[in-house]
Amino acid sequence: MTYNQKRYIELLKRSEDLNNLGKSFYQESKDEYLKLSKYEGAIQSYIYWKSRTLFVLLMEKFVNKIISGEEFNNSFLELRQRLIYECDGFLKELGSEKLKDFQLDPRSYGFGSLISFLRAECDNFSEDYQNEEFYDSIKDCFLKLQKALNEE
Repeated sequence: MTYNQKRYIELLKRSEDLNNLGKSFYQESKDEYLKLSKYEGAIQSYIYWKSRTLFVLLMEKFVNKIISGEEFNNSFLELRQRLIYECDGFLKELGSEKLKDFQLDPRSYGFGSLISFLRAECDNFSEDYQNEEFYDSIKDCFLKLQKALNEE
């Protein structure tokens, strides 16, 4: 996906206008709604990507058994939540056109999917963070991420 800031702002304003009229952007224009959602997902991936080192260090601590599964989960969810708030603020700045000529880092594409996967794993094992499957899953993610980052 190619990010186009002008198009993103147009879609955002259209969404806000319809919302102010009590109408659903999705129902009025499904294609535009989906495009706006893709832009916002790509921007969220970018925000996560900027903090990739924090995610890697957290995963490394867990894989090396410096922290427990529960500590990993709590720290991961805190970090993710903080970045969601940061993303919300960033989206508002983009929408207000305070940031001119913003471009996504192409390396960030898909990083949000990794974070979503980690979130799902934390949810899946919420009662059993000592489970070997949980450990193996996080370790596998960590190794793949580490390999991808080393290839940069």
